[in-house]
Amino acid sequence: ASTRYFRTDQFDLTSQSRRQPGSTFKPITLATAIEQGIDPSATTYMSAPFSWRPDANSPTWNVATAGDRYAGAISLEKATLASDNTVYAQLAIDVGPANIVDMAERLGVRTSPLEPVPSITLGANGVSPLEMATVYATLANGGIYHPATAIESVLDADGQQLLGKRRRGVRVIEDGVAAEVTRILGENMRSGTGTGALMSDDRPEAGKTGTTDNHTDAWFCGYTPTLATCVWIGYPDETKSL
Repeated sequence: ASTRYFRTDQFDLTSQSRRQPGSTFKPITLATAIEQGIDPSATTYMSAPFSWRPDANSPTWNVATAGDRYAGAISLEKATLASDNTVYAQLAIDVGPANIVDMAERLGVRTSPLEPVPSITLGANGVSPLEMATVYATLANGGIYHPATAIESVLDADGQQLLGKRRRGVRVIEDGVAAEVTRILGENMRSGTGTGALMSDDRPEAGKTGTTDNHTDAWFCGYTPTLATCVWIGYPDETKSL
């Protein structure tokens, strides 16, 4: 997110905006599933138009894939590379939306309110780019969360450090869970939806794209072993198609 001059609108898009993250939220559901013991390469779902109605008083939730292309029986890993909405809708119901909320909060979504509804897996809840960058940084860090810190250190005229003690990281998920998410998001950069963002050097990379309905928000979140970043593109003042 690139913010306009502060004197113009005094609003920081990076930390204060709440935008739907689309499919960049799916790795949070994937982490929830892996933590529950689901093996992404061995677990199969049916990629097909999906409808769900929890009870007679609720509206029906209809889910389609981008471009209405369906793969039939497909592993969760391959469905992640294809960013298959119908598979992730079913997965969200299976792992439990409240557990996805818990995972998101642990990984780094700590200021935006999250509704425990199945559509959370498709990025229906608004979050900030800083929160999503923190989520991906936690995955890059093997499951250890650090709060975002804007200033690394402040020195006085004599070079003495006045500020700069980082708070210790907190393990929020097992390193094996983070490693499996990273492995799949690494595959995504080579043969999934992230190929357009692949860098030309040989660093290990992992990442995920996201777009919302009518292309009003476009995202890419990704990381190397030492850097994590999240890019949001959209109109800050209105919901308008890109």
